[in-house]
Amino acid sequence: GAAQGVGAAASGGAEGRRVVIVGGGWAGFGAAKHLSEQGYDVTLLEASPNPGGLSAGWRTASGRAYKNTFKLIEELKLPSWPLTDFTTSGFWNPKGLVTEAPVFSKLPRLPTLVGQFVHTFPLYWALPLEDRLTMLPFLATLADYVSSEDAYEQYDKMSAYELFRRCGVSTRCYQEFLRPTLLVGLFAPPEELSAAAVLETLYFYALAHQNDFDVCWPKGSIAELIFQPMVERIRAAGGRVQGSRLVTGLTMDAYSGEVTSVEAADRSTGEAFSYPADAVVFAVGITGMQKLVAATPALAKQPDFRAIMELRALDVIATRIWFDTRVATRYPANVLSGFEATAGATFFNLNDLQDEYRDEPGSVIAADLYHANMLLPLSDEAIIERMVSHITACEPGFSGAKVIDSIVLRYPKAVTHFSPGSYPHRPFQATTIPNVVMAGDWVKGVPHGANGLSQVRAN
Repeated sequence: GAAQGVGAAASGGAEGRRVVIVGGGWAGFGAAKHLSEQGYDVTLLEASPNPGGLSAGWRTASGRAYKNTFKLIEELKLPSWPLTDFTTSGFWNPKGLVTEAPVFSKLPRLPTLVGQFVHTFPLYWALPLEDRLTMLPFLATLADYVSSEDAYEQYDKMSAYELFRRCGVSTRCYQEFLRPTLLVGLFAPPEELSAAAVLETLYFYALAHQNDFDVCWPKGSIAELIFQPMVERIRAAGGRVQGSRLVTGLTMDAYSGEVTSVEAADRSTGEAFSYPADAVVFAVGITGMQKLVAATPALAKQPDFRAIMELRALDVIATRIWFDTRVATRYPANVLSGFEATAGATFFNLNDLQDEYRDEPGSVIAADLYHANMLLPLSDEAIIERMVSHITACEPGFSGAKVIDSIVLRYPKAVTHFSPGSYPHRPFQATTIPNVVMAGDWVKGVPHGANGLSQVRAN
């Protein structure tokens, strides 16, 4: 996606055209790999000290992977496939198991909606059939929201909660199924989510394609398994990947209005650097982009960049917990609802998912909290205590296990908040600066079909 925009912005042949990419995540690494292999002179600037390495933070097991990601991994020609097979996930609340998500791709392919209904009907559901059926009027709105841009914007102005109420979704269906699904899928409760963003997500993943809600997980750290090999590929193609580089400004050509160089400082020494640019790709999240706009007069002059200041981001907490004894879990991946008043949670059995823990004598669990605003101020010990309590409520086998080690990582304002009314403020890929493009999950107007969950949009 970003590459096409850069190709247009840096018109002429790729050879020798200098592209500076700001941000090393799925979007930044993906753009850098593609552009360097096309012959562009690529420099990727990343604020963390070791882009693609361990300092990228161990990404917890919750990295969904889809077609774009599969294609990218295939191109890396890694010595072994870094993802697990598709797995079944359990959905839990404090009363017990609510339902499970089947692996649709291993079931007979049926027409849309028919397949979802037939294959989920025999599953265990704590939710009565009459409550599940109250979702049908809501599903009928899926055809309407794509009918025009005006229709989309109307849905964007209302919250998903308002739409559920309007369509008659039962309170129990909302509380036990829809709310937890969205807290984990889009990181916020339905009352704080754009109805349009929710419709996009549910349409593509749950309805448009029977198999596309299947999930698999990395067999280890994404940073080590995928990002580091990507950095090596970028460098092999002649690109530069530089860590500890905090972008501090842009130099603009007064006549053309284009960026001619990107200024950055070394985060540890303060040393200043200037990177000549024929095109720039911003591949950072909302919070990072807001800091850039606030600190860069050239961006602040542009209405589309100022509009980014209206957008919001959400807090995430990632934990990893080592137990002294091995406890078998019913599902390798689990979604939790109702355990925290305002946050959604997931937990993953890394003994089942990741190669390095397969023979571990004790259990290793990755547990994450989304929309974790109210939990961020708690101590690490208090967060681990809560997560152990939640995990034990689902899997009583943990009641006798002792925590022998743990880690808590806080990511304040780290993920996109698709809030009601946010659509008009989100940027397009092409910007009002002729040679600057945007990449990432919050960019609008990119016709990749996979609108919704963040990793796919960024890729």
